[in-house]
Amino acid sequence: MDRLRCIICGNEAGNRLLQAREKMNGTLDAFDYLQCAACGHLHLATPVADPGAYYAKGYYSFHASRIPAWRRWLHRSRTSATLGGGTWTGHLLGRIKKPYYAYWLEKTGLRDGQRLLDVGCGAGNLIRILQCAGLECTGIDPFLPADSRTPEGVELRRADLMDERKAYHAILFNHSLEHVAHPHEMLRKAASLLEPGGCVVVRIPLADSFAFFHYGADWFQWDAPRHQNLFTRASFRKLAEQCGLRVDEAIDDSSKIQFWASEEYRRNIFHNSRESFGHNDRQTHFSKRQIREFGRWAEWLNRMGAGDQATFICRTS
Repeated sequence: MDRLRCIICGNEAGNRLLQAREKMNGTLDAFDYLQCAACGHLHLATPVADPGAYYAKGYYSFHASRIPAWRRWLHRSRTSATLGGGTWTGHLLGRIKKPYYAYWLEKTGLRDGQRLLDVGCGAGNLIRILQCAGLECTGIDPFLPADSRTPEGVELRRADLMDERKAYHAILFNHSLEHVAHPHEMLRKAASLLEPGGCVVVRIPLADSFAFFHYGADWFQWDAPRHQNLFTRASFRKLAEQCGLRVDEAIDDSSKIQFWASEEYRRNIFHNSRESFGHNDRQTHFSKRQIREFGRWAEWLNRMGAGDQATFICRTS
């Protein structure tokens, strides 16, 4: 019966198995997910023997590019203002256009010189930017080829969170918690590593979203089998509570990709194919007007609390 029990709330009654296929690379391998009838949570019902086989060399989070000096200056100026410091130039630049991550970073209470750990960091693209702004950033990821250090001084380690010992003011799961088989262990460990007043930032796709109900197994963020757990707002709050955390902020932050990428999956256009809009914006599947409309729909869904992803700011309860 354990196979039919929700790993978040423990419910067994009325749960069902749903099937999704691997569509990022187009292998179309099929995987069963258990959907909880009580909290809506989905988890991969049968563990994959070799999860690393589905993280090909071309997996997007491992792409890294050089940050030129002028962009480092821009990141430092705008982000320092978000962290409560910086110069008048940085504040002005931030008012003209805030960094794309400012909406959640300003909720963390992070300040210059404090430590941040990025769990499942990939190439460390986000924390490279935050390091430029004065934070002391570290990234860990079990799928990194080896330990390294970025040109900005960010330490990237091929490591697991369960082996971490240092304390941090903020621990970030930037679309990584959905990739782990045992989220309870990861979130409890993160909570234990927080400095007083610190927070855990969790950015995840949501299975109680319009995009999930509309597209089903073609929903881009289902991403079988890499996404082993697909949370709902209710199931994530329950998980946080079980791990000694409370959710202080929940911010819907979905984007137009939930529409165009899911529409492509419906047409059997795989995300890593040359036909995809993500790799060829001159494709003919969508007009410029449609892409703009997708963006407007995403903004509206975020305002309605129905976006297909959100950022949760969690603190010890």
